[in-house]
Amino acid sequence: MSQQDLWRSLGFLALIAYLLWRNLPGALAFVRPSWIRWRIVGGQEQVAPGGPAMREMLAELGDLGFEPLGVLAESRPLARQRRELVLALPEARCFATVRAVGNEAWLSLVTDYTDGAAVITTDFHCPSIDEADYLAGGLPASSPAEVLNAHKRRIERLVEAGHPLDDRFTLDARVQAGHGFYAKGPGRREVRRKEIRGLVFATIALIWVGMFVAGIARNLGR
Repeated sequence: MSQQDLWRSLGFLALIAYLLWRNLPGALAFVRPSWIRWRIVGGQEQVAPGGPAMREMLAELGDLGFEPLGVLAESRPLARQRRELVLALPEARCFATVRAVGNEAWLSLVTDYTDGAAVITTDFHCPSIDEADYLAGGLPASSPAEVLNAHKRRIERLVEAGHPLDDRFTLDARVQAGHGFYAKGPGRREVRRKEIRGLVFATIALIWVGMFVAGIARNLGR
């Protein structure tokens, strides 16, 4: 093999490695959404601000009546864990999850139903979804109070459609609902909508790996 061929092969391998690194986690989540799991990693005392944005967000949620529950970590195949602070406001029938993204605090309001339906409203960009058992959408740059008001209206839509609310506002209930959301609920569809691109690029990369290995085998067999 000439030096030029060697560098070409190394560049090809680097491209494959990059494609797999970027896309294999999403591809695995697409294939098996139930591999997305939640676990409790902290209690009420650990729901503490980590910066100015988090401090302001938690203060605003406290003013609305939200009480801290604890800290959850979401794990996905071959991906870093994502930690979220979890609060609840049973009177409004929802959880609030807050996570730090750079210097920002991202808020999601979540309401679960006993039949697997769900409502999610965020204060950041989130694709709008309007399905029989799942309502979701983002209100970028909105205050927690504005997000909560929009979330309440969405809750009522599913209640009026006959979906029974899950009235357990504990960390264990949130973990259980999170698992069900991805294993057999509307989260399966959501993950597959988001990760179809990862599946396509990971598949292309694996095909290239097969072609590369087959080429090496042919050269060795000469």
